[in-house]
Amino acid sequence: MGHVTNTPTPVVDNGVLVTLDGGSEWTVTGTSYLSRLTLSADSAVTAPAGSTLLMTVDGAPATVEPGGDYSGAITLSMS
Repeated sequence: MGHVTNTPTPVVDNGVLVTLDGGSEWTVTGTSYLSRLTLSADSAVTAPAGSTLLMTVDGAPATVEPGGDYSGAITLSMS
């Protein structure tokens, strides 16, 4: 047997789809790569206290908004 290390990498072939609804909140604690992010009007994506959430879509800076629907090469990280 061996050890397996999982390392997050940008999406290549299979989509990584995240949908938040019903007042859900996701606190991003590390760099995340998605191909689609959909939020209901009462859901949120945040960074831990003391950090700022950063999002890019296809390399361009974007803002996560309640009710937002984003697709492409999405990267969520913190500063």
